[in-house]
Amino acid sequence: MKYTKYIKQASIFCAITALLSSQALASGFMIPEQGARAMGMGNAYSAIADTPSANWFNPAGLSFQDNGISVSGDLIYPLNDYEAGGQTYSAKKGVHVVPQAYLRYGADDSKISYGLGINAPFGLAVDWTGSGAPFSELAAGSDSVTFSEIQAVLVNPNIAYQISDNFSVAVGIQYYNAFKVHLDGQSLNIGGSGDGFGGNAAAIYKSDTWSIGASYRSKVKIDITGTAVGQEGLALVGLQGIGANATTSVTFPDLQTLAIAYQATSALLLSAQVDRINWATFDQIVVDYDPSTLNIATGTTSTIPENWKATVAVRVGAELKVNQSTRLRAGYISDPTPTNPTDFSPRLPGNDRQIVSLGYGHDFSENLSMDLAYMYVWLKDRTATAPTKTAYYGTYTGLIHLLSGGITYHF
Repeated sequence: MKYTKYIKQASIFCAITALLSSQALASGFMIPEQGARAMGMGNAYSAIADTPSANWFNPAGLSFQDNGISVSGDLIYPLNDYEAGGQTYSAKKGVHVVPQAYLRYGADDSKISYGLGINAPFGLAVDWTGSGAPFSELAAGSDSVTFSEIQAVLVNPNIAYQISDNFSVAVGIQYYNAFKVHLDGQSLNIGGSGDGFGGNAAAIYKSDTWSIGASYRSKVKIDITGTAVGQEGLALVGLQGIGANATTSVTFPDLQTLAIAYQATSALLLSAQVDRINWATFDQIVVDYDPSTLNIATGTTSTIPENWKATVAVRVGAELKVNQSTRLRAGYISDPTPTNPTDFSPRLPGNDRQIVSLGYGHDFSENLSMDLAYMYVWLKDRTATAPTKTAYYGTYTGLIHLLSGGITYHF
């Protein structure tokens, strides 16, 4: 009976935490790096928003630019280590690819502009499988941590209205498709998918010298449907290979942004931005299992507390125009973690982050430009001594390298 209870806790924990476990760039599981030009300036871009990537950063900026399309992508290389008992264990290394595509269209004599953004602002994964970390080697139990992943795409149509020569507002619809939610663990393999809708609104004021931008993105609840299949960790209770349907939900947080940009000289552009990310929406995860033999281990429902808190990220950036066709950029970000010491987990071994970025832009013609950027993310070392799960005690270190490139064509 005790063993069955132990297995039940293991299965529930693996199933639930698998659905929202990712190594991303903002503290939490958000990826703000959604355009190469913005990334070079530390993503302090919402008061500038002068390319089609405004669809993500501030759709009201669509009013103050020509028709165009931007295509870009990030290469993300995270490194995570865990130290305990004099040993160091490393999560699997790999490059994550995050693409983006944006469109702006409007008639020359119209105050209305239309936009479409397709990107992936939430996701990625962390994989301790084969690392040798003690928590990854447990055959069963609620402390077991191996591999988890979520991949989601955002489709975001926007419409902007230019109220005056200097002021514009915008609204949009957010549609998230979490097309791949997956876990391979010692007790269960989990796979699933789901989707959800939300909205967004923005405003921007532009003068020759100053720009001020504000935007809001609503929280979006994603209902996830999938299956759970017992693995070798459940062999002793005869549940290996037994499957069951499982459902849960996850809420992507609402985001509020306030930004300012200053054209200090004809060559130098400065910007600053604050993002409030309401991670308090990630307070708990409830998973439900359909009736099946697997219920011996999983039960029919369970709740795991997360108790994240809202955070405020501060971003500053600069762009220097070297000549008529070339620009250099730099940025800095301070981004605190939303996690707490008690509910901390190696599935998202995050901590406060300090981030620096460099960027380069070049115009090939009046219509065609290229942007490149590099970002270095340093995570403050975290010595965990307070988690409820004692198997997580130890020191976690990490850093992330990013490369981004993009092309913008105006027509």
